[in-house]
Amino acid sequence: MNHSAELHCTLSGTVAELPAFFERMEDWAAEHGAPLPLASSFGLMLDELLTNVATHGYRGQGGPVSVQLVFSAPATLSAVLRDEGPAFDPTTLVAADVDASLEDRHIGGLGVHFVKRLADRFVYRRDGVFNEVLVSRTLGV
Repeated sequence: MNHSAELHCTLSGTVAELPAFFERMEDWAAEHGAPLPLASSFGLMLDELLTNVATHGYRGQGGPVSVQLVFSAPATLSAVLRDEGPAFDPTTLVAADVDASLEDRHIGGLGVHFVKRLADRFVYRRDGVFNEVLVSRTLGV
């Protein structure tokens, strides 16, 4: 049976609130039958993206973040994240050189590299004062 479920959350754009958000997301995903490997890997991607908004976009001061999650059974999760931080398109970051030695690597970028590797879809757009990121992942069924 194919069905979908949605969860909408408004966050204050701080790292401190993320554990409670992810607990809520995990409960919601389990309640709607999202496979645990999908929910776990998707949670890791969202953790990276939301942490970046809090630490870089809002510089630790917080600000509005809207999260809309959709689970489409049997095995797809997607999210739209919206924030009012400075314009930033994470999809344009140069891929991290994971084969370079630690001494030769640039600081940063590994988290977004991780998201790019896991996501089936990773799209950015600027909508007025909002950054909007759409990310989705489907597990093979």
